[in-house]
Amino acid sequence: MILNSWVVCAHEDSYIAIEKSNVHFKIRVGYEESLNLSLIKSYAEIINRFIREIDSSEKVFIQFEEDYCFNNYDLVCLAYGEFKNFLIPIGFPFSYNYNMNYIYTQKGVNVIIAEKYFKLKPLLQLIEYGLHNKDKTLVRGNNFHKIAQNLENNEANIIITSVIQNDLSDLSKKYLSNKIEFLNIPETLKQKGIIPYLQNDSIFFVDRFGAEILRLSTIYLINYDKVSSGLFLLNTDHSFYFIDKRLNSNKKENHLQFALGCSFGLKTTYLDKNSVYKLEKSAYHSLYGGVVIVDAKGNEIIDDWVFFDEIKGVSKP
Repeated sequence: MILNSWVVCAHEDSYIAIEKSNVHFKIRVGYEESLNLSLIKSYAEIINRFIREIDSSEKVFIQFEEDYCFNNYDLVCLAYGEFKNFLIPIGFPFSYNYNMNYIYTQKGVNVIIAEKYFKLKPLLQLIEYGLHNKDKTLVRGNNFHKIAQNLENNEANIIITSVIQNDLSDLSKKYLSNKIEFLNIPETLKQKGIIPYLQNDSIFFVDRFGAEILRLSTIYLINYDKVSSGLFLLNTDHSFYFIDKRLNSNKKENHLQFALGCSFGLKTTYLDKNSVYKLEKSAYHSLYGGVVIVDAKGNEIIDDWVFFDEIKGVSKP
C-alpha cells in the first residue's frame, strides 16, 4: 500500500497584531499556520507580565519578522523612542483593519527581530536591557531594512551579543521557568493524546499521563502520516525527529539532506512493503492552496528526496 501525506509551507505573507496592556506585537510570518506565530501567541501574556514587573508604566513594541525563506537575516534592533519612528514599513497599509493607535500614540522600548525561529530567552534579555538602558540604540545583522541602515553603529554587535550571552537575571529565570500552554496546536496532536507545553524556552511533548516523549528547542513543521500513524516533527527546515504510532521516539535528530525553504512542502510516502518512508521536497504555488508544480510532460517537480527508516534513519536513494 502506498499513500501520501503532505505538509504545505506556502509562501504568502501574513501580518498579525497582538496587543496587551504594556506590549504590542506586530508579526510577519510566511504562512498563517506558522508555529512561530503559535509560540508568540502562547508567550504574549507572560511577556506582558514580565514588562509590568520591571516597570508597569513602560510600553514595549515588538516586531517579529519570520525569516521563512531562511536568508539568515539575523536582524536585531533595540531602541527607545516613539514607536511610529521605528516601524518597518513592509506590509503597510494592511488589506484589513489594523488598529494603529498603540503604535501612533505610544513610545518606549522598540524591539525588532528578523530570525528563523522565535525564542523567548533573548527577547526577555533584550527587553530588560532596553528598559534599563534607554539611551542605547543598537542594530546588528544583515540590514535589509532602511531603518537598520540608518541606526547601525559599531558597538551594537558587541553589546547585543553580550546581552544575549550574559547570565540570566533572576527575573528572567523566573519567567522562563513558567510552564505555559502551547496554543493553536495541530488537531492531530490532540487526537493522539500528545500534549505540548512550553518551559525554559523549549517545547515539551508529553503523553496524557505526563511522560515526556520529546523535547525540542525550535519547531518548524509537524507532519502526520495517516498510513503509519507516525509523526514527523521538523525542528528546522532540513531536520526532524520522529514519533511512532505508539508515541515512542528515539529522540534522534534526522537530517533531510535538503532544505525546504519558503515555497516548498514535505511530501511523505509510506512504503508499506518495506516499512520505510520516501520524503520529498515538493514545490507549491502559494496562491491556490497547494497546487503542485509540474513540468511540460505533467510530471511533478521534485528537488530532492531521501528514504527514512525508523531504525536506520535517513539514507540516500
